[in-house]
Amino acid sequence: MKRKQGNYLQLSRLLFRDDGNFKDLSYQAKWLYVVLNELEHKFSGTQKEDYFWRSNEDLAIDAGMKLSTMKAAKKELIDNDIVQTWQMHWIDKETKKRSEKHVTAYRIRE
Repeated sequence: MKRKQGNYLQLSRLLFRDDGNFKDLSYQAKWLYVVLNELEHKFSGTQKEDYFWRSNEDLAIDAGMKLSTMKAAKKELIDNDIVQTWQMHWIDKETKKRSEKHVTAYRIRE
């Protein structure tokens, strides 16, 4: 069997074309898009939400990038309307307390 179930990620084919919102993206932004898709698959949908959240530091680690590189790549994705972001606090499921630290929420648009 060539493909094992559950080991593949669905991505927009626009990522590999020379037109549309992806055409002028750096390789770092394209890689971050792939990582964000994986994280969306992993973290969203558990409570019927179409977004997930990560701190900048966690996302840089997830993507294997320096924090400054990740922030620049994220800006490219936002500026090209590929990813929507907003600041939020997360709520602890057990204590129902709001986090002191802001995190960034992500919704993939493309």
